[in-house]
Amino acid sequence: MGVGPCKPLPPSITISSFSSDVYRPAGYATLRVALEEGPRKLEREIDFIIMDAPSGYNAILGRPAMVAFRMVASTYHLCVKFPTPFGVATIRGDKAGTSKCFEINARLHIDHMDPRDHALPPVEQNDHVTVADGKTVLISKEFPDNEKPALAALLFEYFDVFAWEPSDMPGIDRAVAEHRLSLKPGIAPVRQKKRNFGGEKQ
Repeated sequence: MGVGPCKPLPPSITISSFSSDVYRPAGYATLRVALEEGPRKLEREIDFIIMDAPSGYNAILGRPAMVAFRMVASTYHLCVKFPTPFGVATIRGDKAGTSKCFEINARLHIDHMDPRDHALPPVEQNDHVTVADGKTVLISKEFPDNEKPALAALLFEYFDVFAWEPSDMPGIDRAVAEHRLSLKPGIAPVRQKKRNFGGEKQ
């Protein structure tokens, strides 16, 4: 972006992204940012943290910038408003541009997304393979046919490793896995009304 030399930051500073990746910033640069709508214009010097990270955005204005411009943002209306000496200015976002940036970010971080968010292949794209005692597993039809016997033999060899039903895994050490709810002691639980999903989400 041609911002010039970066000012140093303490080496202990790291930044975590929404995908849980941790980045070490190269430094920061102070840039003069001008926002305007016709004659309504405001300029402020904003400190930008510089880092090498995959993103669909060139720059992100954070809370310090919003405070500097006394900005009010509305994600629903896709715009921000801020006062100027000539009245309140409104900067509107571009819906197409926003969708494009979202798609870029989604592609960049697809490997970090929760696998439960990905649709499973239809059952008809899999073959049922019997391992032992009537227990079957699904193997993709795209799996090479000449390797399926070896895979079935491997699964049979380690048949007892798999938990085929809840009774197959009693007494799991709590140090291995434990589910808990973080509740404040002495606080009565709140009963919430049932949430219904639409047909498509259901």
